[in-house]
Amino acid sequence: MRRAAVAIRAGFLLAIIVAIGWNLRFAVADLSARRNQPDATRLAMRLMPGNGAYPTQLADEVYASDPASAKRLLEAAVKLNRYDAASWIQLGLLDEAGNDLHRAENALLRAATVDTTFLPSWSLANFYFRHENPVRFWYWAQKAAQMAPDDATALFRLAWYISPDAAAIENQLQIKRPVIQSQFVNFLFTQGDPRAVAEAASYLLPVNSKESTNTLLEACDWLMEHQHSDLALPLWNGVAARFSYPPLADSADIVTNGSFSKSPLSHGFDWRLMTIEGVSSYLDVHPNALGFEFSGEEPDSFLLLKQTVPMKAQRNYVLAVDYESSGIAPGSGLEWQVIDPRTGAVLARTASLSAEQGGSASARFAAPEGADFVSLALFYHRQPGTVRVEGKLALKKVRLSATTGGECQ
Repeated sequence: MRRAAVAIRAGFLLAIIVAIGWNLRFAVADLSARRNQPDATRLAMRLMPGNGAYPTQLADEVYASDPASAKRLLEAAVKLNRYDAASWIQLGLLDEAGNDLHRAENALLRAATVDTTFLPSWSLANFYFRHENPVRFWYWAQKAAQMAPDDATALFRLAWYISPDAAAIENQLQIKRPVIQSQFVNFLFTQGDPRAVAEAASYLLPVNSKESTNTLLEACDWLMEHQHSDLALPLWNGVAARFSYPPLADSADIVTNGSFSKSPLSHGFDWRLMTIEGVSSYLDVHPNALGFEFSGEEPDSFLLLKQTVPMKAQRNYVLAVDYESSGIAPGSGLEWQVIDPRTGAVLARTASLSAEQGGSASARFAAPEGADFVSLALFYHRQPGTVRVEGKLALKKVRLSATTGGECQ
């Protein structure tokens, strides 16, 4: 019994010593590998020859200077761990660089077999793109699109090179995640195709999320800046309810937020509020008003507020503005203008805003032929012989109404 107990204790002690020795070897190997230097990584490999991570690391460290050694190290790494997708991918790239396309393809396919995440699919899509195999490219590009990372722009760029057609890319990639759809819309901005932008953005209309809403507003802005307000209008009407605005197509009042019940979005068909040095803005409630305070130190000329509104060509309209002001003298240089966004031509302007004008201003105009939109803009131009405007202006209501009969000046 005593001999058995001694043997057990001896065996237990030996196991502890072996474990301590193994842990010590592992600690030294890990510490060496952390130095990220080839000699130190080789020491780690000698200490822990069964760890496939060390030959992979060493291959990365000598990849540029000694591709042949890197390839042998990667082959050793996948023998130790056949699920090492990153090493399979690196082997594939080395084989491709050596013009052994069959081995390269097989290595990349092995990576995709053991790892179904984004990187292997993306690597295969790139491989088939480089070797002009569109059928296989679309197969792997579609897989990559289903699990794309934070930024799928590079994938969209390859797809655009294969087929510069947004609808075809949508069909081939089968984009399902709203976050990727938003990235696709942003990518299309760079391609300069307004109809493609509008169509791609329309797929986000059923998705009521902050990100999709922001993308829809950005698409509206981009389309309007590129003189395609007609394509922006359906997107705006689809998203307007999220801000408690009626769709413009269904509203008798064609001015969005004309009573200033909400702070302007500065996007889409809402008011665009400019930031001007020397001018502060505020929103009042009960009664609603959008206010401005002029310090007298603002620039001599600037645009303060604008909005694009839909209209009917060759019809007569009247712009009416209700406001209050204090300290703003006649001839202030503050005036509303109606502008044709296609040409920049001023179609009408109000008299300068001031307390003496009775708190209202108006202007009449005829919509030009072919004009479906006009811009309403509040400008300031310092008049010759006057000081810069100083005081307060509160906008209470802006209306644009079609009129019947009579000539517009």
